[in-house]
Amino acid sequence: MKQSWEDLVFMHWPVPPQILRPFIPSQFEIDLYDGMAWIAIVPFHMNDIQLRGFSAIPVRNHMLELNVRTYVRYNNESGVYFISLDANHRLGVFLARSLFGLPYLNASMRTVKHNDHFAFLSRRDHKGYEPAQFHSRIHVKETLPPSKQGSLAYWLTERYALWIVRGANVYKGPILHHHWELQNAEVEIEINDLLNFLPAHIYTQDPVTHYSKFLKTSIFPFEKQT
Repeated sequence: MKQSWEDLVFMHWPVPPQILRPFIPSQFEIDLYDGMAWIAIVPFHMNDIQLRGFSAIPVRNHMLELNVRTYVRYNNESGVYFISLDANHRLGVFLARSLFGLPYLNASMRTVKHNDHFAFLSRRDHKGYEPAQFHSRIHVKETLPPSKQGSLAYWLTERYALWIVRGANVYKGPILHHHWELQNAEVEIEINDLLNFLPAHIYTQDPVTHYSKFLKTSIFPFEKQT
């Protein structure tokens, strides 16, 4: 699948790994930077969704997404682990849950943009799940130089695999994209129910925040790990 990710915001908080451990499948080692795990909330606009072998999906080939993610290792390879993925595309949510086992959830979402400021508003309304809201205002600031390997920004953003567990098996989803072109950003979070499973002092501090205007990605079929 090919996708374009637009107006993407990384909001990252450090978390002691022992606090995060109960929420991560035991098959994975939690990836650490300077001894800390990191949890992220990532809102963005997914556009130009195209399945391999087909032209762009002609109807609703775009959606808003809001994911909660962290970073794990499996067989000494690092990648992303999604705790939740909210989206405003009901068919897309159904297909992602049923075909790939990804924890997508239905939500009502909208963005309001004005120059270098925009708001991202979401309310989860997935049947069988408690409602969860996220309201934020983002101020995009200066462009950053390319992040260097070994830096925190590089470690948080340059990830080229996602990991899932289905039944007793682990699967890897390879992701291909250019390096992120990042900008500094400030965020004001008005409502955040997405991280209620963590102690409040972790996510009420200011996050490390980056913004990216546009990135094209390719996601390849999941590979069963042995």
